[in-house]
Amino acid sequence: MSYVKCISNRPYLQPPHQPEQDDPLYGLTIGKVYKAISDPVAEEHGMIRIIDESFGEAGSENGYLYPAEYFEPFLPNEETSRSSLTIHLDEYVKGVLHAEAIAADKSVSALMREWVDERLDLPEVG
Repeated sequence: MSYVKCISNRPYLQPPHQPEQDDPLYGLTIGKVYKAISDPVAEEHGMIRIIDESFGEAGSENGYLYPAEYFEPFLPNEETSRSSLTIHLDEYVKGVLHAEAIAADKSVSALMREWVDERLDLPEVG
């Protein structure tokens, strides 16, 4: 799995004889991290296939091609800071997670971190 950070979202295709577009590309936000999908043919042409903000809309299931120069690799480093994530759960799911954490002799947070580590192929930090 590969993750990239968006560094540009300006339009890259300009219709001939039309005024230059200034509006950012739909689906890309500068500074956000996106999942990149391996596409050797696209890479030969300087493009990268991205699952962008439009995922779930008709035709978006295979991602979209963007210029590779619009992204930089997103890798962990020693300066990577931790942040928190709040998840709102219904009482049933919250109860099940609590019961699973007790059975595993862990906190719910530790159980969730373990789940993320097991299911996402993330590179090691530092």
